[in-house]
Amino acid sequence: MQLAALVVMAFAIPAQLYLAIPLAGSIENAFGVSPGAAAWTGSAFSLAYAVGFLVFGPLSDRVGRRRVLAFGTLATAVATGAVALSPDFGWFLVFRVLQGLAAASFAPVALAHVAERAPAAHRAVALSFLTTGLLGAGVAGQVFGQAVGDRWRLAFWPAALVYAAAAAAFWLLLPSARCRAAAGNSGMAAAMGGLIRNRGVTTVFASALTVFGSFVALYAALNEHLRSTAGYDAGDLLGVQALGALGLVVAPVVSRLAGARGPGPLTAAGFGLASAGLLLAQVTAVPAVLLAGTVVFVGGISLVVPGLVGLLHTLAPQAAGTAVSFNTFVLFIGSSLGQPAAAHVDYRLLLATLTVTTLVAGGAMCFLPLAAPHSHGKTPDTSPPLEKA
Repeated sequence: MQLAALVVMAFAIPAQLYLAIPLAGSIENAFGVSPGAAAWTGSAFSLAYAVGFLVFGPLSDRVGRRRVLAFGTLATAVATGAVALSPDFGWFLVFRVLQGLAAASFAPVALAHVAERAPAAHRAVALSFLTTGLLGAGVAGQVFGQAVGDRWRLAFWPAALVYAAAAAAFWLLLPSARCRAAAGNSGMAAAMGGLIRNRGVTTVFASALTVFGSFVALYAALNEHLRSTAGYDAGDLLGVQALGALGLVVAPVVSRLAGARGPGPLTAAGFGLASAGLLLAQVTAVPAVLLAGTVVFVGGISLVVPGLVGLLHTLAPQAAGTAVSFNTFVLFIGSSLGQPAAAHVDYRLLLATLTVTTLVAGGAMCFLPLAAPHSHGKTPDTSPPLEKA
């Protein structure tokens, strides 16, 4: 039940970031603002969302995962309800900032919780289910936003009720744990200093820049390419994203079959698969091959994201919350660079560059200083383990 609740929220909470894309026009009309101002519907949320990652992971190291997930999700419910009540555009943006900040309490803390609680034999599978939700939220949010249409307030009221129920579920289902005094006393600066001095951890952070960066860059460039060369409209482009989302099934399947090999090989394989997908997506003369490339690419990324979390759990088990939070922050920094890159670089040159960078990142995974799987757990955890979904 724990994992099932977390996976459902992995779809539902980050979807608030992506539903801003189809809702921008409705917000523009509702408040009488310019298209540029309406674009802040997404930006106000995403900026606070990224900053929040740096807060809640270290906080969960100090006060426990359960408290941060339960109270953070409750705060997300309150902020989401406030967005629906916004009397004007100024208040709408204020509440979107608060919503993004509160929503940031979920992803890094949930990933750290699953990495810690899942039995070693099932950790890769459990993480893959969770990250499938986080990645699938992009499609889910846009579909929900399009379904709501001009009734934009309906995009927030139902979500607020779901988040409130989830907060109660987290409090009842998740085990309480003793706080980690070392992480709390040293503070984030000291914890980050220790992580940066760890060569393996810094390699993971550097590789993380390429993950969502390549994801956003590919789809931003592909959307413009298909719009200008094949006349695709918004519905067609959403269909392309839904097709690519089929690749999300790769991670749970591969992790179940080969998870015992450890996060290093799976992450390297994911980067390699993503590179192959980017290579296929350059075959613009054959649309079927190009679209197949997006499925292959998403399949690779679906392996990489949980793999990076597993690597951080192995490389820095005593600062897992801080490490996963910073890694999630880096993932979204990469995503913020992807769209400008797509806007200023030729389609083929962009994808060729992304192919090389993902290959290099995958190669770096092969040289990480990983200890044997049984050697890094210094203190056994006697609290209840994570159940399988």
